[in-house]
Amino acid sequence: MENNTVKQAIVLAAGRGERLYPLTTLRPKVMLPIGNKPILQYVVEALVANDIRNIVIVVGYQQEKVQDYFMSGDNFGASIQYVMQTKQLGTGSALLAASNHLENQFLVVQGHNWMAADTIKDLLSANMPTILVTNKAQGHTRHRSVSVQDGKVMSFLESPTGTITPWVNTGTYLLDKSIVEHLETELDLPDAINNLINTGAIINAQPASGIWGDAVYPWDLHTLNGLALSDMNDTTPGNLEQGVVIKGSVKIGKDSIIRANSYIVGPVTIGEGCEIGPSVTIFPYTSIGNNVVIEPFTYIRNCIIGNSVHIGTHSHLTDSVTADAITLGPRFTAKSDFASVVNDDHLTDITTGCVIGDNVSIGANVSIKAGVLLGQGTKIREGNTVAEDIPELSNII
Repeated sequence: MENNTVKQAIVLAAGRGERLYPLTTLRPKVMLPIGNKPILQYVVEALVANDIRNIVIVVGYQQEKVQDYFMSGDNFGASIQYVMQTKQLGTGSALLAASNHLENQFLVVQGHNWMAADTIKDLLSANMPTILVTNKAQGHTRHRSVSVQDGKVMSFLESPTGTITPWVNTGTYLLDKSIVEHLETELDLPDAINNLINTGAIINAQPASGIWGDAVYPWDLHTLNGLALSDMNDTTPGNLEQGVVIKGSVKIGKDSIIRANSYIVGPVTIGEGCEIGPSVTIFPYTSIGNNVVIEPFTYIRNCIIGNSVHIGTHSHLTDSVTADAITLGPRFTAKSDFASVVNDDHLTDITTGCVIGDNVSIGANVSIKAGVLLGQGTKIREGNTVAEDIPELSNII
């Protein structure tokens, strides 16, 4: 396999992402925003940066959200085709859905992984079928371990528990069409590759030297958001009133205004049509979407704020994530603290804030405890303290 002939990528983007609830109620996981762009956009941009412009995206859950955003790919320097995976049965099933579109050599990448262009370049430097592996997988046991010997893949292991290999699968592959016959009997691509290896095929393991990250749970988005913002090295000052202090890389979108005496420390990105302040404090690794209003004396640190969010005066948000079309009343509090959250079907203690789904409305003087998930459409009246997850369309009085 000659790497300079690889011009096609198959992007697997059909899954809902149930572990990312409530953020994926109204969108597929690949369209979750980090740094004010969908995760999938970073994947497309990394491919194009490596001159991989023929892209097939396998869609499924809420496929129209992907297709409406990327369309033909012209705006991203790519030519994009779409293939429907009607039932999300596994990564092997997803690749099989695209089998009629495969060139002889192609990349397979996950649409919910954040990766730098250099990460893909690592894989393209190989001269034969290769799996990109990493020893930095955020501790999630859902990543299949890979047994590697002398740079060759021996097998994918069922579970990393008790294994001595440091390598796990990133879900990024350089393959050829010999894999197709094995997809018809295996739902998951790693199992199909195991079968291919058992026939005598040689598969290389390429350690990822570039940056790679996976969105598995809502709190993982902070890591990916940090990676995206750390890669941002420009400052767009925007419309600033008197007394505004800007430090570090801060990107401000068209028609957004930062009111007097606000203080922003980057990296921070603010979308279009926002009104921030006066006297609002925003600290690093915060992404704020389009048409967001943040009222005076509010403090935000390390948060992902969606589109059309209104945050009332004297509010405090740390390490939290919101979806779109949310109203948070005055003196709303979502501070970061230790919380026991589900991680790969068992409880893990992490430091986090809360996660708020779409179309949530919260009254004044409400406090949300760390680790709480608020389902979309929830309404919470003033003065409540919420200490447990709330199902969607709930009414807390």
